[in-house]
Amino acid sequence: MRSGSALSARLSRPPARLELAELPTPVERAPWLDTARAKVWIKRDDVSSPIYGGGKVRKLEWILANAPFDTDAPILSIGGIGSHHLLSLALFLRTQGRTLHGLTFTQAKTAHVKKNLAVLLSCGARLWNVSTRAELPRAWLAYHLWDRPDRKGVSMSAGASTPLGCFGFVDAAFELAAQVDAGLLPKPDVLYVTAGSAGTAAGLALGFALAGMPLHLHLVSSVEPWAFNPLMMELKMRGALKALRQAGLDATGSARALLRAAGVTYQVDYDEVGAGYGEPTPAGLEAVAVAQAHGIGLEPTYTAKCVAALLRTEAHDRGRGHNVLFWHTHAGNDLTPQIEPGWEARSPVSFEGIA
Repeated sequence: MRSGSALSARLSRPPARLELAELPTPVERAPWLDTARAKVWIKRDDVSSPIYGGGKVRKLEWILANAPFDTDAPILSIGGIGSHHLLSLALFLRTQGRTLHGLTFTQAKTAHVKKNLAVLLSCGARLWNVSTRAELPRAWLAYHLWDRPDRKGVSMSAGASTPLGCFGFVDAAFELAAQVDAGLLPKPDVLYVTAGSAGTAAGLALGFALAGMPLHLHLVSSVEPWAFNPLMMELKMRGALKALRQAGLDATGSARALLRAAGVTYQVDYDEVGAGYGEPTPAGLEAVAVAQAHGIGLEPTYTAKCVAALLRTEAHDRGRGHNVLFWHTHAGNDLTPQIEPGWEARSPVSFEGIA
């Protein structure tokens, strides 16, 4: 169990927390992302764990340590066949001798999705797959009625974005505030981060409000407005704040009031969604190439689109310069050695012709 954190110190009844991540993650300058008006830093959550880095591990530290997920039962969750959430969950459950059950849908077939699925199946995950997101109710029916496992899994929200999962990024905001106080980077004026299931975005917004750090969150959506929007953001923050108070946080007022008092604002940017969830875009693929040339690995579903939004938005010279932070949430681990021969036989889809 992890002992102590900036968030836990503010809670009179802090929940248990596993020590899965190597924290704090570093921050570094990224002059190759600079524009005429912006100096850019990167928060390197891509190196947050030797098992599987990225942002999901911050959520799982809290979730897997507490009921109803702190048993030896399988966990049931949903996502695309290349889902980083499902992959992260499967990898960390395997360290506990547990299994992932996934209700999945077929997303755009890319080399990145193929590798994620190969590792997911190599971890022993069982999938109930359908062709599209709209058909996920059919996968749920199959799991519960037609093709039931011997032992059903405990259901977890998409993206591990439960109220307790949000604690991981509330604490992450305090972590960044401490790095600013230590002089490791200037206080960001604007922070770019991907958004999909809202847990990361809601946790950061609440965390910066509680830490008293005014900034603007530029939330780059990887999904269409029906799947993530300001109302969902508000509801996710409200749920996380309720859970924080139940854990003993001494803070009055609504989530919206806390953000307003601290000078924390946010916007949702849909301009990089492209043809839909998981669909690569030309701007995103260009961002992957630019980042790779500087030793940073992006992927086309989330982080590439986030960097594309940063480059597009910050390219406009609108007067006073400012400091920008890109919060890198994609794992940098090479999982190729974990792929078992013959995984294709268990794949719900064919990747013929995709290297």
